[in-house]
Amino acid sequence: MPSPPPPPLPAAFNPAITYFLGGWDLGICADLMLQGVLFAQIAHYTALYDTDVLVLRVFVAVLLIITTLKTAQGLTLLWILNVQHFMDVDAALSLFTTSWITSINLALIGVIALYVQLFFCARLWWISNNLYIVAVIVTLFIFALIAAYIFTFVGNSKNVTWFIIHLGSVFAGDVLLCGSTIYALLYHSRHVSAQTAGILSSLTKLAFQSAAPAVVCALITLVSTVAWDRTTPNGYMLLALVANHMLPKLYAISAMWTLNSRRSIRRAHSIGPRSSSPMGELQRSHNFELTSLGLSSNQHDSSETQMQSTTPLPVDDPGFAKSDTRSG
Repeated sequence: MPSPPPPPLPAAFNPAITYFLGGWDLGICADLMLQGVLFAQIAHYTALYDTDVLVLRVFVAVLLIITTLKTAQGLTLLWILNVQHFMDVDAALSLFTTSWITSINLALIGVIALYVQLFFCARLWWISNNLYIVAVIVTLFIFALIAAYIFTFVGNSKNVTWFIIHLGSVFAGDVLLCGSTIYALLYHSRHVSAQTAGILSSLTKLAFQSAAPAVVCALITLVSTVAWDRTTPNGYMLLALVANHMLPKLYAISAMWTLNSRRSIRRAHSIGPRSSSPMGELQRSHNFELTSLGLSSNQHDSSETQMQSTTPLPVDDPGFAKSDTRSG
């Protein structure tokens, strides 16, 4: 005879299953989907930029390792929740207060976020050469990571105050970083030739397009967490969990998007022969350096391999006029 069906779960479990455990399952699935996108981006990078500068190849390698570890952690948790504790809701829920595999989740998210954010802070420093704004943004991001660790390892997991502080700091830093980068590029675009202004316009669009998904995701996570009433799991909790799982992968995708866009921007704004006119020399001495973004004319006259291996568009030395090219 077939075994009798299991008794129905208490009504109190329904919100926890639907919105809390369901939120973790959906968040991990979203993480897996974005990790697949990231794998494709990294494969594209290794195929086209195999002779890139060492620091960038190391950056991509470390990014691959830490994002893969985050995905492995999610897969392990998914297995435990849906296989080991199948039909045992009490054990599944207690996992989030007793197991290290759940405790390290926010810490891993914070590490990946900070790693990519420092990459973009370096880009802002090399573009703007403004130490003060970069220092403020870096301080916000470091404070956000500290808040995440306090929430995870020191504070009461039911008290989400430090988690909200973490999310608020991340969102504020993201907005400042994106806004400052776009402002710096727009500022320099007013002091360069029309050709270089076109390059900077492309970089401005890239900065906005690549940063927007992560900024919006951080905002959704913050608003959903604040809107949750802290009593029973609900839709706000589910939305916050899913968005929080997606956030580090969106940061990583943004970084790889930036690196992989260099070649197409160089091709779209191919630079002509170098001008020796007095006006060209004057602009070369005062404008934002093309060399700093990997777009100098001598790079365009070189082989395709050299074009691919130059330093990235948004991530090089400040001073974009020394190699700028102009027509008289």
